[in-house]
Amino acid sequence: MSEVYNPETKRYEKLESLELEARSLVRRRDAAANAADRRVIEQQLTFVEEQIELLRKRFRR
Repeated sequence: MSEVYNPETKRYEKLESLELEARSLVRRRDAAANAADRRVIEQQLTFVEEQIELLRKRFRR
């Protein structure tokens, strides 16, 4: 059976992937051994959260 292409499906998959990555980064940040590690992970988390927000804005259009 063939599937119909739905571009929104890809966006939802990307959003889910980014949300999982954000949760993982939060756990890593909370378990970080020192402030330098926490700072780097916090920067990565901020970037991922910005990407999530951009995708969510696209869905609202």
